[in-house]
Amino acid sequence: MAILDKLLEDIKDYTSKLDEVNNVDLDNWFNLFAILHLLQVQAQSFIDLVQILLSNMGISSQGYRDSIRKLYEKNLITAEERDFLISVVGFRNIIVHEYATVNPIFVKKIMKNKEYRRLLEIAYNLREKAKNYWDC
Repeated sequence: MAILDKLLEDIKDYTSKLDEVNNVDLDNWFNLFAILHLLQVQAQSFIDLVQILLSNMGISSQGYRDSIRKLYEKNLITAEERDFLISVVGFRNIIVHEYATVNPIFVKKIMKNKEYRRLLEIAYNLREKAKNYWDC
């Protein structure tokens, strides 16, 4: 399986797991950290997908946020998707570097509204819009 397809499958798998645990008690620290880990690896898989896709397109970037901006500049994502993805990158950075500052209320909102599903949707849209560069 090609790398972008593998990353897309990983995002799909993490999204499915998040769907399965959507109603867990996030006031329990163990459950909260488990959900945070799933959100982190889902976001990282998406970021990796974006960076490899851009590389396939011959586009370099200076960090995760810049990668998202490059997708927007190439009309591969909308302004709303760009803003959402930049917030995902920021949230991923908070999870990775500062567990203590994660607000459980924010995580509950993400889970309740199933906002994590947008990453999978955007990944599928990228595959369609950039199919000429998908695992070339």
